[in-house]
Amino acid sequence: MTAKKSPMPSSVSAPLHALSLSRIPGHQLTPAQQRFEKLLARVDKLKTQLTDLNTLADAHRIAYHQKITPLQEQKNQAARQVAQALDQRLQAKMVQGKPLTKTERATAAEILCILTEILAAQGDAEMAALHDVYSQDTLEEKEQQAAQQMRVAMEDMLGSPLHTQGEESLKSVEEVIRLGQQRMREAIEAAEAEKAEHTQARAARKPTARQRKAQEEQDDANTTLRKVFRQLASALHPDRETDPTEQARKTDLMSQANAAYQKRDLVTLLQIQLRTELTDVASVAQMAEEKIASLSILLKEQAAELSEELSLREYAVCDEFGLDLGCKISAARLRGELTAEAADLQGIVHSLKMDLQSVGNDSQFKAWLKVQRRFL
Repeated sequence: MTAKKSPMPSSVSAPLHALSLSRIPGHQLTPAQQRFEKLLARVDKLKTQLTDLNTLADAHRIAYHQKITPLQEQKNQAARQVAQALDQRLQAKMVQGKPLTKTERATAAEILCILTEILAAQGDAEMAALHDVYSQDTLEEKEQQAAQQMRVAMEDMLGSPLHTQGEESLKSVEEVIRLGQQRMREAIEAAEAEKAEHTQARAARKPTARQRKAQEEQDDANTTLRKVFRQLASALHPDRETDPTEQARKTDLMSQANAAYQKRDLVTLLQIQLRTELTDVASVAQMAEEKIASLSILLKEQAAELSEELSLREYAVCDEFGLDLGCKISAARLRGELTAEAADLQGIVHSLKMDLQSVGNDSQFKAWLKVQRRFL
């Protein structure tokens, strides 16, 4: 009778402290292993911060849309009603038997254009058409003007013109930005190619002892990564498993190992080994002692990539929820910003509703226009 296989875990969510060499009874860490431990802790902290940030953002996104989306819809509806009411006033040209003055018509038309341009940007075709009725420049013309201004700014930044065969085709800001980004990538690639040429030229010269050592350590790092991955690939190959459940679990783990190897994520590969009992902490300690330099290189690379990923994610979260860039993101800060944004929207909705009443009131309309003129 064959022994029943113990179920294999489907994830590698174990904390990194499972890899801690200091957890081995009676094991005294060498200075190099102590540095290795610090790098493990650094990677652990960054992974935790990234996971916590994503969890926080995902949870807040639900509350954000539940509260903000209805208020934005109310704001748009109120703005639409004010624009339509102004259109009716401008078509009538009279209020209480008195004609609207040139200034009053201009003020009403300007307010209408401001409102309809905002709504048109959100895809309201009817408001886009209404805007073009009263504006000296159509939305298309305004877009072309904005594209030209962006083009000038982009060329100033690049220090060269945005050459293109169909220059007249750059009719939108998005097209200009896309072409500008392409030119930036080309400039970066050219700079990297030039740097690579210099690097190759230096490599052609006889390397120094320090350079040889660094290259050897990098080669060792690559070899160690491949060795760990190949051990996993051999043990977890799903085609060698006949049990459907085990085959599914091995397929999942092999997928995780492949992703980790592509990202040069040594820690996750070692975690999978520990979870699948292909190694133990003592073996990791021995590996760390023998290949401490190469392992540390891999951990430094991973820490740098995680740090950059965390910074980009923090920027994205701040941009999405209106936080100041560089601020410390927390649940309390997100709730505070949400409350403030909701209050602002409620204030705008209330103000638009009051404007709608004034526009619709014959006795208040002209006075309302006079007040609004001060803010234009």
